[in-house]
Amino acid sequence: MRKYFIALICMISAGFAKAQTLDEAIQYIKYERYESAKKILQPLAATNPLANYYLGICELGNDNGNVNAAKAIFQKYPEDAANMAGIGRTMFIENHAPEAMSMLAKVAGKAKKKDYMPYKYAADAINYTEGGDPNVAVEWYKKALEVERTGDVYLALGDVYRKIQGGGGNAMNNYEYAETFAPTKSMANYKMGNLWYAAKNYDSALVKYAKASEYDAKNPLPYNDLANAYNKISKYAKAKENIELYLPLSDNTIDDQIRYANVLYLSKNYNDAISKMKELISKGTEKAYMYRVIGYSQYEIKDYTNALMNMDNFFKKQDPKKIIPLDYFYYGKILLRDSTKKALADEQFLKGIAVDTTADKAPTLRSIAEAFYEAEDYASAAKWYKQLAESSYATKEDRDYWWAGYMSFYSNDLTTAEQMFTKYNQSNPTEPLGILWLARTSEKSKDKDYKNGSASALYTQWLGMVNETDAAKKKDFTKAYTYLAMVAYNTNNKENVKKYADKLLVFNPEDDTAKQLLKALPAMK
Repeated sequence: MRKYFIALICMISAGFAKAQTLDEAIQYIKYERYESAKKILQPLAATNPLANYYLGICELGNDNGNVNAAKAIFQKYPEDAANMAGIGRTMFIENHAPEAMSMLAKVAGKAKKKDYMPYKYAADAINYTEGGDPNVAVEWYKKALEVERTGDVYLALGDVYRKIQGGGGNAMNNYEYAETFAPTKSMANYKMGNLWYAAKNYDSALVKYAKASEYDAKNPLPYNDLANAYNKISKYAKAKENIELYLPLSDNTIDDQIRYANVLYLSKNYNDAISKMKELISKGTEKAYMYRVIGYSQYEIKDYTNALMNMDNFFKKQDPKKIIPLDYFYYGKILLRDSTKKALADEQFLKGIAVDTTADKAPTLRSIAEAFYEAEDYASAAKWYKQLAESSYATKEDRDYWWAGYMSFYSNDLTTAEQMFTKYNQSNPTEPLGILWLARTSEKSKDKDYKNGSASALYTQWLGMVNETDAAKKKDFTKAYTYLAMVAYNTNNKENVKKYADKLLVFNPEDDTAKQLLKALPAMK
């Protein structure tokens, strides 16, 4: 009897340990530590359908998800609700959405009065893949909550609301419900941080990520997102500090190290990002987008020759479907720095705009115009600034008209310069800057020889708008008074010659033009 009792205790203890191990694997999956989870799940999957399901989820969860491997795993238990839902996920990925939804309806049909998990498995398949109807997932999650309220279901319900237009408020409400359950406090705050991050409220995101780490110091996810949030508010040292806290808590896989290198790039640690990516490539773990980070970083440190070589490598190796607009924009900016390939830059910028789905492209157009300006191609800069200024994008600015005029002025397209400065002045009638440059354009285009005074009224208007004690405008005052003095001399206006020459001497007692004019004054008629 005693031996039987001891054996029974051992069996119960073993079963409890096994359950704990499965729970640990599930927790690793939530924290995106798929390799750690797989080590636990692989010996269990042969006899445990649920462990088998989560093993398949690990195959899908890696950055380069292996659909075929996941499908083979799920098919080992074709009648089990969880594994059926896993098969549904693979159907979505393979673009068989109607068949997937049919399969998931069968999964949900397996739910019983006190067993809500089939609802969750079915809803999760829609939630964490693309192609299903998120509203159906909402319905199934709510049915699960009718059986039992758990933090995990509230988290999932929050996630699926994020897939529905205008669902941000409902997502936040469900994350707040999830926060009331001890096991999901950390993930609830992490996901609330993601909502704030998506809304570009980075300060609020930082608060939530910090709380997520406070509730579970072993959760690596907040540290990665803290790094991203700090990058967004230009606190680059804090970004680097947090990504370095992330690595030891992660599985430190190649993908984790690539994530680390990405944050190094974003936090402007360009040399470190280059070194890390090169190290990974040298270990035989080459991936196309590694060359992207190297190329971007080399551009930023002005190593344009190597940046071009690595971006060429990137475009050769990368799947065309995975090329993003920023790749074309960087490539264009790099080409601008090579005098033999400068003419190809425009083509790359146009490709980037063609695939950019952002509604407001004003920042992109401005960035392209600035790139041409920095490369001293003022005519092209003027073209892009003009396109931006005349667009209807939400964040275009009146100052874009001024920049279009300024670049046109320096590329000697004085007709366009005059048009752009005029439009700038119409929107900013009390701003002297536009008046000054309209005056300079009029002088350059209509009165280079100071004969007809076409710019006199504009220079006089500008002088009436500014304070002559402003030392920063010394060159502008000199330009204006030189023009007015020379026009006065050529039109025999002795009074104004003296008036403006004296003004010039105030700004520079050694001004040669003023001295020559005053010297010539007695001989004037």
